[in-house]
Amino acid sequence: MAAPKQTEKVPNAMQDKFDRIVAITDPFAQKHLNKEYAQMIRKAVAALCRKRPSPLKQGQDKSWACGITHAIGMVNFLYDPAQDPHISAQNLYKAFGVSASTGQAKSKQTRDSLDMVQLDPDWCLPSLMDDNPMAWLISVDGFIMDARSAPRVVQEAALAKGLIPYLPGEAKIADSSTPVSPRSQNHKKSASSHMLYRLEVFLMGGPITEDFIAQHPEVSRVIEIKGSHTLQQLHQILFKAFDREEEHLYEFQVGGTGSQDPKAMRYGLRTPFSDSEDLDGEVSTTRIMDVGLAAGDIFGYWFDFGDDWWHQINVLDIIDKTPKGKYPKIVSRIGDSPPQYADFD
Repeated sequence: MAAPKQTEKVPNAMQDKFDRIVAITDPFAQKHLNKEYAQMIRKAVAALCRKRPSPLKQGQDKSWACGITHAIGMVNFLYDPAQDPHISAQNLYKAFGVSASTGQAKSKQTRDSLDMVQLDPDWCLPSLMDDNPMAWLISVDGFIMDARSAPRVVQEAALAKGLIPYLPGEAKIADSSTPVSPRSQNHKKSASSHMLYRLEVFLMGGPITEDFIAQHPEVSRVIEIKGSHTLQQLHQILFKAFDREEEHLYEFQVGGTGSQDPKAMRYGLRTPFSDSEDLDGEVSTTRIMDVGLAAGDIFGYWFDFGDDWWHQINVLDIIDKTPKGKYPKIVSRIGDSPPQYADFD
C-alpha cells in the first residue's frame, strides 16, 4: 500500500485498524463511487484514528466502514438522485452487509466525533467545493455575501484570513474524470410568475445557547414558493418555519453566484424607524422572480436587527411550472427551532 498522505497519518497503535477499514471502503468506492470519495473516506478514518480515545476501538470494521462512508455521503448529497455518483442509503447498507440501524448509528457517531454537517467545507469533495455555499459565505461590514462574487481584493483578504478555501477560479481538481455536480450547472432561466422556487434555508447564527447547538448542530428548512410571491411572503413563511413569536425588522441580501452585480442588493421594509435609504427594494412589492435568482445561487436573510438571526438561503431548484397546491409551503425540517429569546442564565 502506498504511503499515506498527510491527512492519513495515524498513531501506530491504530494503524492496523485504519488498514482494515480502508481495505473495505476502497473497493466499495472503486465500485460505487470514485477516487475523490475514496480519499475523503480515508481522511475521515484517519481523523477518527487520531481521536483520543478513538471511537474506532469499539465496533466491527465493516460497521465503521459503512458508517463513515454514509457520513461522508451525507455531507456531499450522495443520496440525491441528481448527483453522480449516487447510491441510496439502503443500498449502501446492503453493500457493506450491515443493518440500517447499525449504519445510521455509526454514521451519527462519525458526524458527532468530527463535527460534520451537510456542505461542511472540511469534508466536501474537491469537485463540489466551487458550488458549496458554506465554503464561500463571508461577512463584510455586517453583510452576508458570497465571496465568489466579491471584488478580487476582498477575495484575497478572505483567503489570507483562512475564510475561503482558495481564490475563485484557481481551484485544481486532481481527478479530472470526476463528474461535475449538476448543482454547479448554474444556468439562468427567464423568470416567470409560473415558476416554483425550491429553497433550502439554514440558520447560521443568532442568540443560541451552547447546549442547544450541541443538541441541534443543523437547523434548516426547505421552502417552496412561487415566482409571483413577494419577498415579504417569503419572510412570512420563514417566520412560520422557524417558529418565531414576535415580528421584527428583517432584510434580504441578494448578490451571490447567480447575480451579475458583485455588490449585494438589499431588500427590506421601508419604515420611519428603519435605515431604508440604502435599500435597493421594498419586500412588499419585490417578487421572487424579480431578484434574478438561478438554481445554485445563495442569498442572505437577516431577521431582528438586535439579536441578529442570520440565515443562508440556497436555491435548490427552479421548476418551470408550479404544480397544483397551496404555496408558499414548508416542505421539510431538520432540527428544532431555537427559542426566539434564549435564556443564557
